[in-house]
Amino acid sequence: MYNLNTDRIESVLLHLEERLRLLRTLINAPDADILSDQTVVAAIERALHTTIEAIVDTGNALIDGFIMRDPGSYTDIVEILRDERVLDDQSAAVLTELVAFRKELVHNYTDVPQLEMIRLVRVSLDSLARFSSAVRQYIKQELF
Repeated sequence: MYNLNTDRIESVLLHLEERLRLLRTLINAPDADILSDQTVVAAIERALHTTIEAIVDTGNALIDGFIMRDPGSYTDIVEILRDERVLDDQSAAVLTELVAFRKELVHNYTDVPQLEMIRLVRVSLDSLARFSSAVRQYIKQELF
């Protein structure tokens, strides 16, 4: 029997979906307009950071709950989800790049490459939108 806190995972996925809606709204402007409003830039940074944390937390919960191999890094979490067929190859590639950007947000927060951040959010939206449903489907398939 697996020890999986599905309530916590669902709470994190709902939070991720809320942040995804916010990110879609925030980046729906030309780059110059976004960059000229530091409140918007700060909101994107925070929403992206918590989105990445949600991916990592959910991945760790699945890895621990389904007794998958131990990750060696944050990006390895996404790779394990791909290996276990939670994520398809395309989504895993995009989310790996996104999770790698965590270092910029957490460690290099005084000098986040803003254009790169905006580009990354834009290219990640579809994969982020599929993440929650992929996780829910995997849990349903494995538990029931």
